[in-house]
Amino acid sequence: MNEPSWTDQLLLTATLIGAWITGEAGRAALAGAAGGLVRWLMSERKKMRDGVVSIVAGMLMARYATPLMMALLEKYFGSMTGDVQGTAGFAAGIVGMSLAKFFMGIIEAQVRRINGSGQPDA
Repeated sequence: MNEPSWTDQLLLTATLIGAWITGEAGRAALAGAAGGLVRWLMSERKKMRDGVVSIVAGMLMARYATPLMMALLEKYFGSMTGDVQGTAGFAAGIVGMSLAKFFMGIIEAQVRRINGSGQPDA
């Protein structure tokens, strides 16, 4: 029995990724990642670690919070047409990045307080 070549495996992997991205879950994750990326690019300190965290947080928030964000958008802006899920995923990504940055700030402040390397944040 012949094993598939590395080009066959690469082609299959690319096809599976393409199918996932064009599906509903992939599009939401991609929109959330874009929201997280935009939020990171607009931040004052652009550390690579923060960028990765923001993109992952945006993807997770878009995947799981898009229905909530759609309900909020429809409540405040009324009935919308077009790619509402993409917009809601993007907005959820931005919110997810903001929440991730908030919690990272709390953790960093606690670490500084415990280590005694600075004044406690108020």
